[in-house]
Amino acid sequence: MMLKMAALMLLRGILGEIMNLRLKTKLEDETKIYELQSGLQVSSRAAVMRLAIGYSLRINEDPRIADGIFLKYDISKQNGADYNRFTLFNNDELLYKVLMEEKLKTHLNDNEFFPELTYAHIHRGIKELYADFKLCGSKEKFLRKLLK
Repeated sequence: MMLKMAALMLLRGILGEIMNLRLKTKLEDETKIYELQSGLQVSSRAAVMRLAIGYSLRINEDPRIADGIFLKYDISKQNGADYNRFTLFNNDELLYKVLMEEKLKTHLNDNEFFPELTYAHIHRGIKELYADFKLCGSKEKFLRKLLK
């Protein structure tokens, strides 16, 4: 039994290094995510992040570039919550990856797609989503704006 547990822990560690399985946000993002979750009355923070990715994909520029500087994702500098890759995407990961590749007109390797580009879209999308939500003042007005 102990041997099986050790083997499972080793396998999880190896998979975690080969394939990034987690994404960590910044505290400023988390504050907005919580407020949007409550204001929009969505079921989870992951749902808010998926909305944010969609919101960010409407913008033509690469979300990793800000003021002409390419921003790299560094988990050690993230001070927000930790999210599992499967929680964030569920069964739709391939769809999100294809949307991001299509937007950039390039193939993305796994490390570029997650967490780097995914977080960049979440970060940019949360800022835009939050600003529009605050500007609208209510869930109903915001949803009407989205439908236009």
